[in-house]
Amino acid sequence: MTDKNNNFPSRCVVLVPINRADAADAVTKKFSLQASTEHAPALAMAELCLHLQHFKTNQAWMAEQQSPHLLLVHAQEMAGLSEMVNAVRKYLPTVTISELRDGRLEEVENQGAVVDTLGEMPIVHAEQVDADELSMLLDSNPQKENE
Repeated sequence: MTDKNNNFPSRCVVLVPINRADAADAVTKKFSLQASTEHAPALAMAELCLHLQHFKTNQAWMAEQQSPHLLLVHAQEMAGLSEMVNAVRKYLPTVTISELRDGRLEEVENQGAVVDTLGEMPIVHAEQVDADELSMLLDSNPQKENE
């Protein structure tokens, strides 16, 4: 999305429940989007794949590489949405996912991205450290031993 007007520089797929199609039409007109509207997560995923393939085919003719966008409008009500979003993040990582919030298009953050990159914490079995060793390790000014 461009920062000035919250508009997409390329085509997008709008995922909206069938009973909220009027909201999707209003959003596409308000933000002047080139959008295809889908009412099922599986169809939206297929449409994203088609857009991505189209961009890859025409990539040599474009000044900059484009990627499709997924816009969610009242999609929290839909069954299978979280699975589709996870699949988009896994298999189509270049796709930007945005959501209509309070009349603005906001990018959906990948809350699990940081957790996914973390590995298991190593288990360290330390020997017991006595007070002298601890003070020696923590003291920044080592002192000479008295003989």
